[in-house]
Amino acid sequence: MCENKNHEKYHDGGSILESEKQIIQSQLPYFRYHPDPLATGAFELGLKTCPCCERESNVFYVLQPHSQKGLENICPECIATGQAAEKYRVSFIEDAEMLDPENREKTEELFSRTPGYLNWQGEYWLTCCNDYCAYLGAVGTKELEAMGVYDEVVAEFEARNQCPDIHDWLIKDGQISGYLFQCLHCCKYLLWVDGNSNTSTNTNCP
Repeated sequence: MCENKNHEKYHDGGSILESEKQIIQSQLPYFRYHPDPLATGAFELGLKTCPCCERESNVFYVLQPHSQKGLENICPECIATGQAAEKYRVSFIEDAEMLDPENREKTEELFSRTPGYLNWQGEYWLTCCNDYCAYLGAVGTKELEAMGVYDEVVAEFEARNQCPDIHDWLIKDGQISGYLFQCLHCCKYLLWVDGNSNTSTNTNCP
């Protein structure tokens, strides 16, 4: 199992007390490709009625599945079991790097049983070692430098996407934000960058 203790440096925990978060986290289903959806903001605390199972839950999904407007407050269990995806015929992830066709079960798990993440123009999931990576959260230059991985992560991203000079523009949850992933097998960190389509900067990022 990969260690990601450096990753804890950039999570401020939001408004959730650490003790409260640990209790709630222990009660949540485990999402292999999105291991801490409370910390990333995909789930929030609050008593809501899940439209899928019609049961009350103290944790709810803040996003909406793709191609299904108005479907809100789905509980973690209905996402994890695939019940919501099957009932409404939706996916929770917009797009991802392609895996080989024999990995259909992994693709089904990602798109049908994994919560998406807060973003500007739709989730895009990265792959490594013939598997989807684990999503860790939004980052900027500041967070990556605090983790000590900026140079290697950004060099790989720029080579893969022909998108140079992001140092000054990359701000966590900013108009141009980074999204950090980690390979489940070799533990390598990988970066995806997304931005507000209305943002005008001098960066060469699309």
